[in-house]
Amino acid sequence: MKICCKHKSWLAVGLFILIICCLAGCQQRQVENPGRGDLTPDLISKQPQTAVTAFFKAPDCDLLVPLVFGIKSSRDTIWVALEKLLAGPPDAFVEPVIPQGVKMKDLYFSEGVVNIHLTGDVPLTLADINLQAFWSTVNMELLEQDGTTAALHLYYNDQSLLEEPYQALAVNDYGGGASGAYVYFVDGQAMYLVPLSLPIQAADYSAEQQADFFAALLNAWAGQPPEGSGVYSSLALVEGLQLLNVSLQDDMLTLNFSAGLAQIASTAQERLLLDSLMATLAPYRQINSVQLLSDGQMLDYLPSGLEIDQPLAVLHSLDAFNRVSQ
Repeated sequence: MKICCKHKSWLAVGLFILIICCLAGCQQRQVENPGRGDLTPDLISKQPQTAVTAFFKAPDCDLLVPLVFGIKSSRDTIWVALEKLLAGPPDAFVEPVIPQGVKMKDLYFSEGVVNIHLTGDVPLTLADINLQAFWSTVNMELLEQDGTTAALHLYYNDQSLLEEPYQALAVNDYGGGASGAYVYFVDGQAMYLVPLSLPIQAADYSAEQQADFFAALLNAWAGQPPEGSGVYSSLALVEGLQLLNVSLQDDMLTLNFSAGLAQIASTAQERLLLDSLMATLAPYRQINSVQLLSDGQMLDYLPSGLEIDQPLAVLHSLDAFNRVSQ
């Protein structure tokens, strides 16, 4: 089966994860009115991190793919993430978002804006840069720590590339301009997970309607993605596999699939199915486990040998998905 955009991942409700971090060995800067008291001018994160996320372009379509890089423990995560972005794709399954030869020069927060100073000898104009990839990379790190986002301003060789700071609403926005829930689909090469922001709002559901919210979220995960998006539901990789119903009890979701669940043909299909499910659920800390059923019956194992006679734990982090090395 052909699948459009090439192969992580969150992504999480509203954009992904933002950590307060930045530049290793950066100098102390005098910045007036930093805007957000939780953000230091040099963007150093509060806690050391061992992974960062950078967004690259998916081939053959305009979507962004979040790739997770393991790093040495660092609090300079925004700086490190941007360096990964500038270094270019780690494989042929994603495309660059800026020409090679551009490097980081400075990074700081001032008056509500993350300022990124780039330097290099290659010609560079705004048309050469995927701004949303930069915004998403910065804000993925910021959101993880304080749940907010910031605009960004880009400079190249000390010249401003923007007339005003750039701000977006969401990554891969299919929510009609309103930041909705992120649902993870599979890219065109069945390699990576791709988050789409869909018009499903948790705030539209009361505490008594949480089961309805998760049913809507997971039916979107199992159903057809927006037309022309270039991504596919992981269920589409398994012939005849359907999600029949979803139920919620305490902190556990039960997903009842058709008999196709016992007929998954490869570990790759199984990995994409489970990873896309877990990435979609990662932001919701009220859900701690998922029980998988096939036509209402418990299975002992999936074809790969994974035991599913007990609920599977939900990881409340996106760092485990779309992991790459560089």
